[in-house]
Amino acid sequence: MSLFDDFKRAVPVNTVLCSKAADVVLKGKSESEIKTNFSALFDQMQDEIYQQYLKAENDAGQAVIDKLLAATGTVRFRDMNTFLMSIFQSRKSRAGKAFEYIIRELFSRLSYPFAEQVDVDGATPDFIMPSEKSFRENPLGSIIFTAKRTLRERWRQVVTEANKGYGFFLATLDNKITRNQIEQAAKNKIYIVVPEKLKETNEIYRDAHSVLSFEQFFERHLDPAVSRWRKET
Repeated sequence: MSLFDDFKRAVPVNTVLCSKAADVVLKGKSESEIKTNFSALFDQMQDEIYQQYLKAENDAGQAVIDKLLAATGTVRFRDMNTFLMSIFQSRKSRAGKAFEYIIRELFSRLSYPFAEQVDVDGATPDFIMPSEKSFRENPLGSIIFTAKRTLRERWRQVVTEANKGYGFFLATLDNKITRNQIEQAAKNKIYIVVPEKLKETNEIYRDAHSVLSFEQFFERHLDPAVSRWRKET
């Protein structure tokens, strides 16, 4: 059994950290307050999850090292180096998943209807709204929403997933999407959704009509769609 295996068992999974962070950040807040301040609350939840994770990481890491020292009296550099590299890789993976979990938690708190991991022509976007059944019956009346914390080399993958003739919304924290990439996305019916502060402070994003804050996404697209879905049921 490796140090990292013991470490993983001791650190809470992202869903647990996200739920705890939501309880702290969203305590006492109405749906209206959450929707109006979605971007700011999103940022606060990210910070809260990160702080919780750092504490859990420190406690779990120290515990497994203490356990090894008690059992063997020494820690080999090679084992420690492998252990720390594994933690670093895990941290990056968890950050990407936490981004998706926060959006899921906030969507749920706002009672927005969605289905997850629905196959869409071979791709699996994170959220289909309002449901898989509605998407199968009326795909053009549905919303496809996916979350990728950063894009980088995955940009081509995103365009491929979206290029199916449906409206597609991509949530991200990536602040390095180029003007050409935004224009390419718009041609493929991809709206980019970011926290309000990122939309306001990034000059390229601020001037792009296809880059929306979360609040603009709700007002211009999701809330009108929810009203339409309710009339159709």
